[in-house]
Amino acid sequence: MDKKHIVKTYPHGDLTIVWKPGLCSHSGVCFKTLPEVYRPKEIPWIRPEMATEEALREQISRCPSGALTYRQAVPETAGEQESVSVQVVPGGPLIVRGAISLDLGGQTRTLEGRNTLCRCGASSRKPFCDGTHKTIAFD
Repeated sequence: MDKKHIVKTYPHGDLTIVWKPGLCSHSGVCFKTLPEVYRPKEIPWIRPEMATEEALREQISRCPSGALTYRQAVPETAGEQESVSVQVVPGGPLIVRGAISLDLGGQTRTLEGRNTLCRCGASSRKPFCDGTHKTIAFD
């Protein structure tokens, strides 16, 4: 199985961290924010028991690529419809939050949660960002 289809889960109380390595843009937000939880040189590299559920939710909400998400055993806002927002990262990708439909050359794909879309045109995972903008000095 190739990396873009891998999904790993890490349970912690009512929260389950979901990690999709194929979406990661390697921003480092995870291990810079909670270094006691995210330890890239160890196996397993995510140790959710080292932080509170609240701290994990807050950190995961900062993941720009959507590679890290979480599931709650009990929905926090059952019945509320999520709004869509788009953030332009200076010198980087578009961060899209919320449910959207994306037309991929005649094939429609529904995206949910957080997704990072390439703006530089150099990503090997178009339309998704793979962090290449850092190496080509995209502005």
